[in-house]
Amino acid sequence: MQLVRTILLLLCVCAAPAHALDARAYIERAVELIESEDYSFARTYLDPAVIDPRLTSGERSRAYYLRGYSFASQGMHVSAFRDYNRALEFHPGNPVVLVEVGLAHAYGRGTDEDKELAFGFFEQAAEEDYAPGHFQMGHAWLMGSGVEKDIEKAREALQKAADDGHGFAMINLAASYRGQHVDDPQPEIAKAWYEKAINSGEPRGHLFLGFMYARGELGEPDHERAAALYQEALDAGVHGAAVNLAYAYLTGTGVEEDVSRAFELYQTAADAGVVSSYVGLAHMYQYGQGTERDVDEAVGWYERAAAAGAQDAMNRLVSIYLGRADEPSRTLALKWSKQAAMTGNAQAHNDYAWLLATSKFAGLRNGPLAVDQAKVAVASEANASYLDTLAAAYAELGNFQLAVATQQSAIEAITSEDGDIRSELEVRLKHYERQEAWRE
Repeated sequence: MQLVRTILLLLCVCAAPAHALDARAYIERAVELIESEDYSFARTYLDPAVIDPRLTSGERSRAYYLRGYSFASQGMHVSAFRDYNRALEFHPGNPVVLVEVGLAHAYGRGTDEDKELAFGFFEQAAEEDYAPGHFQMGHAWLMGSGVEKDIEKAREALQKAADDGHGFAMINLAASYRGQHVDDPQPEIAKAWYEKAINSGEPRGHLFLGFMYARGELGEPDHERAAALYQEALDAGVHGAAVNLAYAYLTGTGVEEDVSRAFELYQTAADAGVVSSYVGLAHMYQYGQGTERDVDEAVGWYERAAAAGAQDAMNRLVSIYLGRADEPSRTLALKWSKQAAMTGNAQAHNDYAWLLATSKFAGLRNGPLAVDQAKVAVASEANASYLDTLAAAYAELGNFQLAVATQQSAIEAITSEDGDIRSELEVRLKHYERQEAWRE
């Protein structure tokens, strides 16, 4: 693994006394095991090495770092964070470890999320002229993560990393010239940086360049070119590209429609742990596209996606579970509706409130909570749909005077974008005027 070899060079220390050779040999053996991804076995060599009193401070720091890396590689972030900090105790200025500690703070891996604190660690690493340190600083300025967004500072830091061959810094530099980050996008410059990233050996450049062609950022949308770039990315090992390529085959966008191929690609991405593929794969199982219809298998994939935070998957689970007649399914529908609301999305708050207010099943209704959730949605945007839900929540609570007034406000808020919903809202208004709650 090139990453580990680079790290070893950066962690290089002066030779230890001859009597420390056994501990040093253990560390080198652990490196070999880490390179072969045998992380647990590597720790059997690192555990005695980190406590050997004959090691120099630099060697001990290196051993702690390697053990932390082995923990992180297996998702044991609390243990990794502890070891990274021990590594810094023995070598405070090591840029490799500074970046890892910064990332732990940035993403809440093994510690509380604190993006401002993370930026400080990245800054220290950059002061050592370490390319990943420059990259992380640039990325933070680009995204406004822990610092105020600053495109010029982002580009300056990313350029330093790119000059050192950091491929993903080139990807971020390209993004800094696109519409999601600037009001005056320069797509040709973005394209050039993606191509530089590809030439440097960063295959994700194919994927992002494909997005530009698909979205028409380089002229008219060119879905054929986009699909070809997705395939090149996939061939180079970018598993996430399989999701975009699968959708292309599912819809016949840029390629000839082939649902069987779409299913294979979604499965390929799912096998690689690409969360964004789970909903697509679940959809194909749910409707029997490219495979036999299997709703239970679909539910399993939707639940995997929902557990990873995919709100669309949560909404689909709510729909499936509400379509079943048993009480456990209804309980699961309520659970996933609540989980979606916890993402903070206004529409999810609205949908949760609607279920709590209008369900024909008494066990699912909760008037006070429905009002609270509907108010959150309305505070975000007082549109006709959200006001309609708030009115239903007031009706469930038994406050029909407020229900009527809120429903009238909902009708007044109807715009051309809402479609033909006036008659539906007026029907509910009549229910509230008769002091009847709405049920679905």
